[in-house]
Amino acid sequence: MKKLLLSSFLILFGCLSFAQITLLHTFSNSDGGSIDGTYYGSAMPCFEFVSEPMGCYSFLNRQNNSIRFYNANFQLVKECILPASIFANGGYPEYVQIFGRHIINTDDKIEFLTIVYIDHSDGTMDCFSYIINEDGDIIHECGSDPIYPHSVHKVGNQLRAYGGEGGIVRIYSLGGNYNPSTMVTYTQPSSSLNPYPNPSRNTITLPYTLQSGETAQLRVFNMSGQLLETFNIGSDFDKIELNVSDYAKGTYIYTYKGVSKKFVVR
Repeated sequence: MKKLLLSSFLILFGCLSFAQITLLHTFSNSDGGSIDGTYYGSAMPCFEFVSEPMGCYSFLNRQNNSIRFYNANFQLVKECILPASIFANGGYPEYVQIFGRHIINTDDKIEFLTIVYIDHSDGTMDCFSYIINEDGDIIHECGSDPIYPHSVHKVGNQLRAYGGEGGIVRIYSLGGNYNPSTMVTYTQPSSSLNPYPNPSRNTITLPYTLQSGETAQLRVFNMSGQLLETFNIGSDFDKIELNVSDYAKGTYIYTYKGVSKKFVVR
């Protein structure tokens, strides 16, 4: 009997740890009132959007229903294929909103919201939203009362998501461990056909050119031909930012798809 109870507890705990999102309360259109000073009733309220700063870019590809994630240095870090089940009745993804890595759950996987629209022959449309992680796993199905983009609100030390259809507001308690005092900042470099600044002793930008939809590997070598680093790159960007502060002084080469260029570390 004890073994059975223990097994049941472990199964329940495993389910909760995967999707730490809980519906706390629902406000209907007829309620009228305010949440943190924002009136709701006849229209959906607008709330402060909260996300974990990641320096992360996302690109939605509707041709194969995939999302590419790039880091702040423009390196392709993940390509997520959206689960086929969310398109079972037809439809297409229309929007992607990155939450972070620790807003919904405590793991290190990117969490994002996607909206799926389904057009009907009579001119009507259905809208569904899903919270998904970078592996394509559905964390939460919001259904036809969706969580809308830019609708995550911070209440004290708790993060909640608001959303609904027809003026209904659903408040969720999220189980992540993100600390909103943590900030990530970086500067956006200008474009160039050649490495810049060159020479450099800190960070150097390595430009590249790919055809639309292409991915490749960019490799960095020293003059002895030793491979130092390999980066995954994609056509959504045209550069990689390389930290060379630990490189020895000298000349280096980077290559991709038969192209070879030199840069100098001073």
